[in-house]
Amino acid sequence: MEVHRMNFEKKMGDSTSVRISEVVEENEETRTLFFQHRVEDLQVIAGHFFMIWIPGVDEIPMSISYWNRPILGISVLPIGDATRALASRKVGDWIGIRGPFGRPFSLDTRRALVVGGGIGAAPLRLLTYQLLARDTEVTLLLAARTKDSLVYFEEFSGLEVPGFQLEVATDDGSLGFKGLATEAAKEILKRERFNSLYTCGPEAMMKDLYLTATKHDLQFEASVERYMKCGCGICGTCALDPTGDLVCLDGPVFSGKKLSEVSDFGISTRDEMGRKKKC
Repeated sequence: MEVHRMNFEKKMGDSTSVRISEVVEENEETRTLFFQHRVEDLQVIAGHFFMIWIPGVDEIPMSISYWNRPILGISVLPIGDATRALASRKVGDWIGIRGPFGRPFSLDTRRALVVGGGIGAAPLRLLTYQLLARDTEVTLLLAARTKDSLVYFEEFSGLEVPGFQLEVATDDGSLGFKGLATEAAKEILKRERFNSLYTCGPEAMMKDLYLTATKHDLQFEASVERYMKCGCGICGTCALDPTGDLVCLDGPVFSGKKLSEVSDFGISTRDEMGRKKKC
């Protein structure tokens, strides 16, 4: 019985409470909350996520957008009750965290095209810095509906690092390329060569980028989102059809090869009751 309890606790991950030390406004809606983790030897790779507990509200999965030991950051766009409550937290407030969980991005590449759609840029922010730290050449494409809804634009537009290039796309043309992220990526690929394409954002966008990456023979990885309760493979609510892969354990980052086996990728997801809904 004791062994089963220990295995369960290991699956549930390291749990602790942290106090928010800083809040940064990324745009009119998105905020990044920073806090210090007490585990000194914590290892975080872009794509990892934590289960974040908002006292009295809910526990939800959140990608790590910033990591500089011992400081972690999560970027929050208020959409539902839990994210609205989380985004309203102030410096000095407490939240609970469990993790890190999941399969992160692989960092072994020479030239990477990184495409973030909206708040999907959150895990790609950390990915960009970790790739650059390995002397990888990175072209980061930030995309959003308008210039005001872009995240991290000011941060990356001021980043002067050898091998780094920033591209921007907005649906309305208010900044950068006028059009969708998928269209902008195709234009970039006409003039530049890459080994890998990494992405996170709306799933229909990622599906289109997967097809583009396949056409250009690029290594492809995407961070996929599904409704998740436990974050550690116990509840099974984040399973993909028909493979049964769990986003919390086998993902959230999946290769193009694995996603080619997922029939609902870019088409549908499931709600908290397990009912299918369109992406």
